[in-house]
Amino acid sequence: MAKNPPIWIIGSANCDYSIFAATLPNIGETVFGTSVIKAPGGKGLNQAVAVMRAGGQVQFYFARGQDDDGEFISNSLSELNLPYSAVLDDKLNTGCAYILVDNKGENQIVVVPGANFSTKLSEHNFADPAGWLVLQLEIGQLNNAALVAKAKQAGWKIVLTPAPASEFDRELLASVDVLTLNQSESAQISGMDNLEDAGISLSSQVETVFITQGASGVTVFQSGQLMGHISALRVNATDATGAGDTFCGYVVTSLAQGFDSLSAARLATAAAGMSVQHPGAVGSIPIRAEVEALMGSQTD
Repeated sequence: MAKNPPIWIIGSANCDYSIFAATLPNIGETVFGTSVIKAPGGKGLNQAVAVMRAGGQVQFYFARGQDDDGEFISNSLSELNLPYSAVLDDKLNTGCAYILVDNKGENQIVVVPGANFSTKLSEHNFADPAGWLVLQLEIGQLNNAALVAKAKQAGWKIVLTPAPASEFDRELLASVDVLTLNQSESAQISGMDNLEDAGISLSSQVETVFITQGASGVTVFQSGQLMGHISALRVNATDATGAGDTFCGYVVTSLAQGFDSLSAARLATAAAGMSVQHPGAVGSIPIRAEVEALMGSQTD
């Protein structure tokens, strides 16, 4: 495989409406918000931007509706200079996400998938040179199953972020090379509450597993073995939205460029730590030079 192989993200693109409030509402409770931000988002889009800013050879594929939100996303991607290809599905609305964020940076998210579930996404074909395919669970099980089968047959590496975990299909594990997921997702998918047990179990089925733990960092497993733990940066978190996607984009780019799993996790953890210090998802993802400069300053 080439030193900087293609990285394809076939995934979700949403119009994100981030609503900021002092506290998140409990069930049946109404709270006042302080501001609303409209921005491009979705796990697929966020990860594609992260790969681009990490220096990867990225191409983003997504589906959108023939509507204002879809036009907003396409225009935003063009402004970001992100290489992309949009499939138009005029039978569906563009996906939207409604994100509540409190003053500690914690969030609650409701996603309306819309065109993200368009079966037109599964029509992509894979050819030489073989690269890395990055998937999430926001485009539907049928799309993911079809794409994984095609990519695997063409010799591509498969990376999966199994979120939302409620949409996870265990049959995908047989074809996945890398999992990036958080601690609650690892427990839900493995059926094991203990993080180490979950990581060892999952990495016995998948070559490499990265389990993120927010402010506690990330633990890395490979081929059924615990490889190590990388501590997170100590930061004042403003908004955790997109931190996991930032981590995934950076870790995939690093692996594709030949980094070992712990070195990839170290770079990705620093990038994710920088991202939570700013509101929103796309706008908070740092560029590679900024991350490397911060890491260098901490080792001086």
